Amino acid sequence: MIRALTVAAFGLLATAAWADEPPARIAPSLAAHTAEFAPAKVYEPALGVFSAVGYGIANSIMVVGKSGVVIIDTTDSLEEAKKVWAEFEPRAGGKPVVAIIYTHNHNDHISGASAFPLAKGGKVIAQASLLREAAKWNGVAAPSIAARAARMYGVFLPKGTPDGFVSVGIGPYLSAFGGGGSGGFITPNLTFDQELKITLAGEKFVLQHAPGETEDQLFVWMPDRRVLFPGDNIYKAFPNLYTIRGTSYRDPVQWAASLDRMRALHAQVLVPSHTRPIVGADAIAATLTDYRDAISFTHDQTVRWMNQGLTPDEIVEKVKLPARLAANPYLFEHYGTVEWSVRSIFAGYMGWFSGDAAELSRDAPDLRAKEITDLAGGPAAALAKAQAAYTEGRWKWSAELATYVRRADPSLKGEADALEAKALRQLGFDSVSPNGRNYYLEQAAELSGKAPGWKQIIGARQGGAQAVGLPASAIVATFPVRLNAEKAADATTALVLRMTGDGDWTIRVRQGVAETSTGMAPDAAVVLAGAKADLVAAMASPAAMQGALASGKLKLEKGAPADLAAVLDLFRG
Repeated sequence: MIRALTVAAFGLLATAAWADEPPARIAPSLAAHTAEFAPAKVYEPALGVFSAVGYGIANSIMVVGKSGVVIIDTTDSLEEAKKVWAEFEPRAGGKPVVAIIYTHNHNDHISGASAFPLAKGGKVIAQASLLREAAKWNGVAAPSIAARAARMYGVFLPKGTPDGFVSVGIGPYLSAFGGGGSGGFITPNLTFDQELKITLAGEKFVLQHAPGETEDQLFVWMPDRRVLFPGDNIYKAFPNLYTIRGTSYRDPVQWAASLDRMRALHAQVLVPSHTRPIVGADAIAATLTDYRDAISFTHDQTVRWMNQGLTPDEIVEKVKLPARLAANPYLFEHYGTVEWSVRSIFAGYMGWFSGDAAELSRDAPDLRAKEITDLAGGPAAALAKAQAAYTEGRWKWSAELATYVRRADPSLKGEADALEAKALRQLGFDSVSPNGRNYYLEQAAELSGKAPGWKQIIGARQGGAQAVGLPASAIVATFPVRLNAEKAADATTALVLRMTGDGDWTIRVRQGVAETSTGMAPDAAVVLAGAKADLVAAMASPAAMQGALASGKLKLEKGAPADLAAVLDLFRG
């Protein structure tokens, strides 16, 4: 697991001293916000409704009905979910778990499911696109998202020190996967498109598709009890309209519309999947209204300035929440930020191009760095200016200029890395958003050799547990984006994966391009057979593949081990 790298390879149990730095610090509002979910506690905002807050990132919720219990979200790992069930079980009164509801596909909501003793014939319910949406970030883009998520969640930062990890903003810490926890996802056996009205445990439930933080997001409404479970469409922090770990576009218009549908229910109790419940119709109405207003304001004003020809860098200086919204604790930037949201909204409408023709085709990064440092009198002079900027507290410019120095003159890399790391640390210390704080501090640690870098994190992630729950099509789809086009420039071959219960899948390499299809290719050089989970695990490394073949978990039905190794080598590097 990624977390295992921390102590073994990087020894972050003690905090290193950093010369000539202002003292390490935590933004006061961020420090105070941690009390929202620490210490861990089970709340009962309505009779028979229990919310476990502070066990991993996401809450897990239990509704005790007349004839059983329903679990809504399962927190982020088996380990955390077992702690939750130990708290829930005495409160369940011996009633069986008759259903598990996933509010959406994120791992912190689905990974602890098997810790809850689902009764025989029990239902696992989700919106119909959950698996497809999960494949977006557990599939082809998983390595990049894993590396960025490790930074965003502060996986390798020291704990309990002013220069280290504080929280993840909507929960105390990451337990799942990168944080060392294991997964226990159960595939849904009941899905719906727009609405599902169902009686579970003798209670009426209405589930509605409510796209917002994810496309498959849903909310759960208990009309007889007037209790609303909004999933991740609201929590006590500015919404993550964009997440810096990476995501497809999160449409703010859809998100606000989903909140409007919740407002129309006039709930008496609101039980979100992050942070504490809210009780009282007036408080809920006011909070939902301000939340949707903040989302709409950010969207509308971004588009307003975009349509006046401003670039994203210019728009972020224009769009600031009105005072009435900025003063609401539910909109403090303890998770998402207005700036990141503005940039995402612009890109959602316009794509990467800002509209400035000078940005259409810039010089290569190394050449551009040389040209910029030449303006300062050369890389050494630029490094001196970066140090001066740091001393003056202009940490953003200090960090940026240091990156140009590193590219322009590799002989100055060590000094430039050290200076950039110091500047990033100061930016992290001043960040109200723990996502920003963690990312700054993690990247500073990477530059200083005190945390694993991008390639090491990706290496730990290959063949990860998340992929096992994906459909075979999503797993096969990862092969084309892993093809080393340089190695495969002259290669023409085909590999068939025969997955037990999932059919045959052909991956064909054709001179630098990989194509996938269902079925058996008669001309395949290699046919590899086995269970999906074993195939996923074996793809992690040549040693893992050799072990799987030696143990009999996988079988070569065509081709020799050397043929298999040669084909798989095309997908490495």
